[in-house]
Amino acid sequence: MTFTERFVHTGKIAVNVAEWEAPSPDAPPMVLVHGYASSWLTWGRVTDKLSQTFHLFAVDLRGMGRSGRWGNGSERQIYPDDVAAVLPALTSSPVVLAGHSLGGWVIAAVASRHPDLVSKVILVDPYSGAQSEVGKQARVERHESRLQRAEQIKNARTPADLMPIVEARYAGAAEASLQRLARMYFDLDPVLESGRLNPADDHDQFEDLFRAIQPPVLIIRGAVDKGGIMSDEEADRVANLIPNVRLLSWPRVGHSPHIARNNDFIRAAKRFWAE
Repeated sequence: MTFTERFVHTGKIAVNVAEWEAPSPDAPPMVLVHGYASSWLTWGRVTDKLSQTFHLFAVDLRGMGRSGRWGNGSERQIYPDDVAAVLPALTSSPVVLAGHSLGGWVIAAVASRHPDLVSKVILVDPYSGAQSEVGKQARVERHESRLQRAEQIKNARTPADLMPIVEARYAGAAEASLQRLARMYFDLDPVLESGRLNPADDHDQFEDLFRAIQPPVLIIRGAVDKGGIMSDEEADRVANLIPNVRLLSWPRVGHSPHIARNNDFIRAAKRFWAE
């Protein structure tokens, strides 16, 4: 199905939003939020079928950059309060929020702070703080390599310029995936890559966030040995913090269950909404 894109101004920042035509007047609204170093396009394998059931939207976690890139000094990462400010401009009804990776942290924060805006929450291998696998990795990865990667992103003139670093980091990935990753890197703010993930590695803050989520939550996680970022222990810990939660563990996929098992993800999302 076709979609349109537009910038929605919150009063503080312009958020890029993709929207699919509602399949019916009473179709429930769903908003997709992507992960770190990517864009809403990472949902591409599920949007067509989801848009047959939901009034579907997808937001970018970045402001408007010059020629689609960062660098004019006015852009910044989009945070939970920005997403919350966008939702009333999209629909008057509470939305199903689905977030992948860092987007999972974003929508968890939106749901915990603004329960009136959210009907249900789908966390897809979400970033959950210092105890997530990505939190552990961030503490051991040499900062110098991140700075080097940021410089390469900054100096790239086209996505093709970034293929060598993508191929080195994701050895064995399919050509189409490498091209998509190179495009995502090209669109990434180099400042974000040179810094460290810091939506507060404060363990207590994350615990309070998950405990405060009132709407029903579905967690879909991959396997750590395949690249997932929630260990069995971490998934159980987070699930025990959320009052109303279901947990699905898919052992044969990694960090992107919505891509690797797109049809299963679509079925799970529809079933969760219907419950």
